[in-house]
Amino acid sequence: MKTGVYLALLFLTFSLNAKNISTHTVSRDDGTNVSYYLLRSLPQSQSDTLLLILQGSDCNSVLKIETIFTDYQNVWPEADVLLIEKYGIDSALTYSEDAERKDCPAQYIQNDSPDQRVADVMKVLDFIRKKNKYSNLVVLGGSEGAIIANLVSATIDGITATISFNGGGRKFIDDVTHNISATAANSIEAEASIIGFKEFSNHILNNKPDKLEVSGHGYKWWQQMLSIDQFDVLKKVNTPLLILQGGGDLSVSPDKVDEMITNLREIKKQNIEYRRYEALDHGFANINGESMREKIVSDINNWLKSKLVNPNKSVQPTANASTD
Repeated sequence: MKTGVYLALLFLTFSLNAKNISTHTVSRDDGTNVSYYLLRSLPQSQSDTLLLILQGSDCNSVLKIETIFTDYQNVWPEADVLLIEKYGIDSALTYSEDAERKDCPAQYIQNDSPDQRVADVMKVLDFIRKKNKYSNLVVLGGSEGAIIANLVSATIDGITATISFNGGGRKFIDDVTHNISATAANSIEAEASIIGFKEFSNHILNNKPDKLEVSGHGYKWWQQMLSIDQFDVLKKVNTPLLILQGGGDLSVSPDKVDEMITNLREIKKQNIEYRRYEALDHGFANINGESMREKIVSDINNWLKSKLVNPNKSVQPTANASTD
C-alpha cells in the first residue's frame, strides 16, 4: 500500500477514536474477548437506530476498512454504528491488501469462520441490547460480510432490515469457479485451475480438519464456506432484506445470484428485494473504474426510509445512552 494511503487510514482511525467512537469487549465462551466499537451519530446521545456493518473476508481490523466510514455508514447517517472485530484481530494490526499477508494472526487463521462471526455478533448484540434500547437494528454487509449478514438475519430476532451486497449465489464453489474463469489468462489455465479447486473442495468436505492455510484462511473457514447453501439461509429470513449485486462482478457470479433470486421468487419470498447494477463490479465501480458507491448508498437510504420505525427521529434523550 502506498504510504500516503496508509497515513490517511491512520488519520481516519485516529480522528474517529478522538471523536465519538468507543472501544469495548465482551467474553466468548472459550475465554477470549470479542472487540467491538460503537460510533455515536452525536456525542453523548443514542440514536434510535443501530447500524451493524460487517466487513468482507480480509485479514484486517474493521477500523481500517475505509469504505465503512467514507460510504457505508451513510446509508443511515443518523444511526449509531456497530463494528465487530474478527477472532484474533484488533486495531493494532496494520492494514494490508495482500490476501496472503504473512503477519495475519494465527488465531485468526485457525478460528475465523462464518459460524464464529455469527456467534460473535450474537454475543455483542445480546450485551448491547440489554443495556441500550434501539427501535431499529439494521444489518449491512458486503462480499463475505453479505453472507454473514444473511446468516445473522436468519438466526437473530429483532432485526428491522438487512442489506447484503455482492455476496454471491447459492454455493460458494460456483462463485470461486466464476472468479477463476473471469480472471484466468486463457481457457486452458482456467480449466486446470477449476479442476484443482474442485479437488481441493472435495478434500476439505470429505476429510478431517487439518492445519491448512489457503488464501489467508484456515480449514474451518473453507469447510463452512463450501458447505453454506445461501438459498436455504435466505428462506429463513422473514424480515425486510435488500440484496444488491454488481452485474460486472468478477469475484462472485452475478448469474448465480439471479438464479437464486428466481428460486426465491418461486417460493414467494416477498420480503426480499433484489437490485442488479449491470455495469458495476465487486466494489461498485463502473467500467471506467469510477466508484458508484454514493449512488448505491443513496438507493439503500431510500429503501430504508420505508422500513424503519420512526425514520425521522434521530436520537433518544441522553439519559438513555450508556456504555460498558
